[in-house]
Amino acid sequence: MLKSINKLYLLITILLYTVLLLKSSGEYILIYLVSILSFMSYYIVLYLNSLNSRKLYKRTYLSLEVFFYSLLFIVIYNFISYYYTGNFFVFSESDAVGYHLHTIEILHLPFDKAIEHYLSYMSFDDLGIILILYPLYHITESNLILNLFYLFGGIISSLSLFRLSKNFMSFKYAFLSSLSYSLSSFVLYYHSIGLKESVMVMLVVLSFDFYYKFVNNKNIITLLIALIFIGLLLFFRPAISAMIIGAIGIGSLFSRKGGVRVKIISLFIIIFLVSIGDTLLDIVNKYMAGGFELLMYARAADGMIIGGIPFTYAVNTLAQLIGPLPTVVSSEKIHLILYAPGLIYRVLLSFPFWLGVKYIYKSKSYILYPLVIFVLMEMSALIIIMEGLELRKSLPHLPFVFIIAFWFLDKYDNKIIVFKRPKRFQQLFKISMFILLIIIFYWNFK
Repeated sequence: MLKSINKLYLLITILLYTVLLLKSSGEYILIYLVSILSFMSYYIVLYLNSLNSRKLYKRTYLSLEVFFYSLLFIVIYNFISYYYTGNFFVFSESDAVGYHLHTIEILHLPFDKAIEHYLSYMSFDDLGIILILYPLYHITESNLILNLFYLFGGIISSLSLFRLSKNFMSFKYAFLSSLSYSLSSFVLYYHSIGLKESVMVMLVVLSFDFYYKFVNNKNIITLLIALIFIGLLLFFRPAISAMIIGAIGIGSLFSRKGGVRVKIISLFIIIFLVSIGDTLLDIVNKYMAGGFELLMYARAADGMIIGGIPFTYAVNTLAQLIGPLPTVVSSEKIHLILYAPGLIYRVLLSFPFWLGVKYIYKSKSYILYPLVIFVLMEMSALIIIMEGLELRKSLPHLPFVFIIAFWFLDKYDNKIIVFKRPKRFQQLFKISMFILLIIIFYWNFK
C-alpha cells in the first residue's frame, strides 16, 4: 500500500498543479516553482528511501538526509521571503515580528529582569520562544539564528520519532515514518520562520519518546526526563501538557506492558489531573473565550463562521479527519502554497491512519493507545473551538498521525493484517483515494 500511496501522491500532485496553476497569477511564479520543487524532491527522496536495504535504515543516514534536505529548503524559503518582502519571516510577519521585537526590547536587561519585564505585559504561554530567542539574539539579532537552531532541532525530532516508531513497527517503516514527517514542506516551513511551533513539536515528540523508554526500561530517570519535557511545554501551550498527561494516564491503564509500576504511575496521573481540575477548567475557558456563546461571537467577529455554525463545524471536522487541507494556489495567504506538498501527502495518509486507529483498537495494541488518545483529544479540541482548519494548531499531533498511518502500512504490507476480501479492500482504497482527490479539488476551487 505504501508503494501505491507514493505513486498516487506523484500522479495526484502533478494533476493538481497542472490544473490549478492555470487559475494563478504570474505574480508569485517563483513561489509556485519552489512548491513544485518541494513536491518533486519530496517524492524522489521517499521513493529512493523505500528501495533501501535494511542496513541503511539507521540514525546516521536519517540525520544526514534530514540535515541537508532541511538546510536546502530553509535557505530557499528565506531567499524567496527576502525577494518578495525584504525580510526573513517567510510571509508570517505578525507573531514572528512580535517575538523578534519583544526579544530585542529586553535584550539589554539581565535574564531575570528581562523575563520579569516580558511577563508584565505578555502571557506566560508565549514565554518559551522568548527563552530561546534571548540567548540566541546575544549572538546576532536576526531570526536566521533561530532557523539554524530549528535545523538541529528538526534532526533531534526526526531521531526521536525514529526511536519512538521502532517500538511499534519494522526499522524500514519506522525510518520512512520519521523521514516523511521530518521532510514535509509544512514542517520545513515552520523551521524557516520565527514562531514557536518547531521547538514545541520537538518537546511533544521527546515527551512521548522518553515515556516509552520508561515503559521499556523501567528506569525512573527516563520518566523524570519525560516529565521535564512535558513541563517545558507549559511555556508554549499549557493545554498540550494536560493532553499528553491525560493520554498517557488513560492509555497506560489499559496497557499490558509496563507492569504494576506503570499502572500505579498512570493511576497517580489521573488522580493528579482530577486534583488540578480547576486549573484545567481555566485553560478550557481560555480557549473557549469564556463560554460557547462568547466563542461563537469571537469566531464570527474573526470571519471564521461561514455558511452557519453547523456547516463551519462540518468543515472543521473534515479538516481534522483528513487534513488540514492543502491550498495549492492562493493570491492572499502566500504561505499556504508552501504548505501544500506536505499536506497533500498527509491527506493521502488519512486512509491508513484511520484504518490504523481501527486495528489498534481491534487488535488491542495497547502500547499505541496513548498516541491514539492524544491525537483524538487534540483533534476533538480543535473541532470544538473551530480551529480545525488551522495547521499551526494541528502541528503537535501530526507526527503521531504519520506514526499510526505507517504502523498500519507496515502491518498491511508485511501481511500481518490480512483482509478476507482483498479485492473489495482494494476497491475501497481506490474509491477513498478518488474521494480525497475530489475533496482537495473542491477545497481549492471553493
